[in-house]
Amino acid sequence: MILDSVVFHTEEDYPSSLGLEHAATHMGYYWSWIVRRDLHNPQWNELEATDVNALKAQQISGAHFLLQHMSGCLEDRDFNEEGLRFSLFYYDDEEEGYGRFMEDYIQALNTPELPSFYHVEISASKQVLLDAVFDHALLEWRQSLRSDI
Repeated sequence: MILDSVVFHTEEDYPSSLGLEHAATHMGYYWSWIVRRDLHNPQWNELEATDVNALKAQQISGAHFLLQHMSGCLEDRDFNEEGLRFSLFYYDDEEEGYGRFMEDYIQALNTPELPSFYHVEISASKQVLLDAVFDHALLEWRQSLRSDI
């Protein structure tokens, strides 16, 4: 199952002046966080060990990794069990399929102030900001699971 793909974003109103990496930026920030929190499928450590290590060290962007190794897609098989359960929860939305993840991303980066959602630049400071947002969402999700017991 595909959670997100650059194809979903380049089919309609994608700005023609932007390269493909911009369609993967939001997924890349998320994927980088997933890998650095060890919520990814451990097979990635074996298949692309050099670039996984570079991603963990933030020497390459998540968008770069997605385009180079994942065909620009986040799929269910890319995550470990907890990572998938959280991602399905975080991306869940009845309308567009991006749920709270997209709400958090848009709010944290104030994308309505940009020419388009896709005009977000890739930077270490934006990754740090989003890491904190994603960490908070993960913590809330984990706590909600514990309260159900």
